[in-house]
Amino acid sequence: MKQVARNLTDAGSSAIHPMSLLKKILVSLLRILAGVPIVSLILGGLLLLVLGTTLRGRSVGLSAVLLGGILFCSVGCWNRAWFKRTRRRFYAASLPIGLLLYLVPMLVAPNGKTGDGRVRNCFLHGEGTFPGYSPWNVIPEIDQIAVGVNLLRLRQVNAPEATRLRSLVLPIYEAMDADADFHALGSVIGMGYRELLRMEFRTGHYYLFLPETTGGEKLPCLIFLHGMGGNTKSCLWVLSQQTQCAVIAPTFGMGNWDGPGGAEFVVEVAREALATLPIDPERVFLMGYSNGAMGVTRAAIQAPGLFKGLIYLSPITEDELFSTKEFSTRNQDRKILFLHGGRDQRIPRSLVEGTAGFLKRLGFDVRLKVYDEDDHYLLFSQPEVVLGDVLEWMTTHFGCRPWSSSPSTGWRAAGQLRTSSRRTLRGVLASPAA
Repeated sequence: MKQVARNLTDAGSSAIHPMSLLKKILVSLLRILAGVPIVSLILGGLLLLVLGTTLRGRSVGLSAVLLGGILFCSVGCWNRAWFKRTRRRFYAASLPIGLLLYLVPMLVAPNGKTGDGRVRNCFLHGEGTFPGYSPWNVIPEIDQIAVGVNLLRLRQVNAPEATRLRSLVLPIYEAMDADADFHALGSVIGMGYRELLRMEFRTGHYYLFLPETTGGEKLPCLIFLHGMGGNTKSCLWVLSQQTQCAVIAPTFGMGNWDGPGGAEFVVEVAREALATLPIDPERVFLMGYSNGAMGVTRAAIQAPGLFKGLIYLSPITEDELFSTKEFSTRNQDRKILFLHGGRDQRIPRSLVEGTAGFLKRLGFDVRLKVYDEDDHYLLFSQPEVVLGDVLEWMTTHFGCRPWSSSPSTGWRAAGQLRTSSRRTLRGVLASPAA
C-alpha cells in the first residue's frame, strides 16, 4: 500500500498543471506573432542590401538586418543560457550601430520641399503633411523600384520583361537624381503600401509641375493618373520634359482608381488647380497609364464638362462605362487619344483596338496610335516620342503651343546613363542574387 501511495504521489507531482500548459501555449503564440514581422524586417533588409543601388538604401537595409536580429534574439533566445551570458555586450555593440545606420539616412533624406517651386508636393486644400521621416521616404525611391521590379519576377512579370523594365527605369532615376528639385521631392510610394496594409491612404497628395509663364499666360494642364504600384516620380519626370503645359499627378494608393473616392479625388484636384493655378479651363486633359485609365473614364463620368480631352496610355478600360449617359453625351466635343504598344503582353493590342472602334461607333473623335515594336512600358522606352505625340494632338485639336522635337537635357542624360549602364545591369540581373 505504501508503494502504491508513493507512486500516486509521484504521478501527481509530475503532472502538468493546466494553467502552466496554457501559459506555454500563449508564450509560443506570442513568439510566432512577433516572429512574422521580425523575419519580414530581416528579409526586407537583406533585399535592400543585395538589390539596392544607393548607399542610403543599403545603409537602411543593413540597419533593418541588425535591428531585426536584435528583436529576433530578444524574443526567441531571451532565456537561453548562452544569450544570458552575452546579451549585455550584444546590445551594447549592435543596437547603437543599427540605430545609427538608420538615423543618418533619415537626417539626409529629402524633406519634400523644392527650391523654385517648378515641381512640388501638394495636398488637396492644403491639408496634409509630407511624410519626410517615413521609411519609404528615407529609402530612396530608386532602391524601392529596384527591389520591386525583381519581386515582380516571382509572380506578375516574366524575367525578360522585368529585366527590360529595370533597364528602362533605373537610368531615368539616376538622371532624375541630378535634378535638385526632383531629388528634393522625396517619395510618396509609401502611400501605396498603406493601402496594402489596409490603412488610410487617401491623403489628398498630388505632384505638380508648373512651367514658367509670362504676361498672365494660361497654360494647358495634363492630369496624369498613375498605374498599379503607386505614384512613382519617374512618370512625372518624363512628362515634365517640356514647357508647354502644367502636369498634375494625383496619388491614390496602389492605383486602384475604380475604388471608392478615386474619381471624386481626381475631380477635386482638377477644380483646385483651376482655382489656384494659371490654367486654361478649356485645355484640361486627363491621362491614365494602365490601371490609371479606369480613373480617366470614371472621372469623366463624374464631371462630364471638366476634361476636354482624354488620353489612354497602355490602358485597362471598363468598356461598359463608355455607353453610360454621363459619358456618351459628350461625344460631339470630346477628343480621345489611345497610345499603345503593339507587343504589350499585359494588355493585348486587339482589346485596345476594339475599345477604340467601339468609341468611334458611339460618335467620339478617337485617334489610336500603336507603337508596333514596343510594349507596356513605352512611356519609358520612347518618352520623347510618346510625349511628342501627346502634345502634337493637343496642338492640333486645342491650339496648344507647337511641340519642339529637339531632345531635352533630361532625356539625353537618361539615354547616356542607359547606354553606359547596360553592361552593368546585365551583369547584375544575370547574378543569382538578382
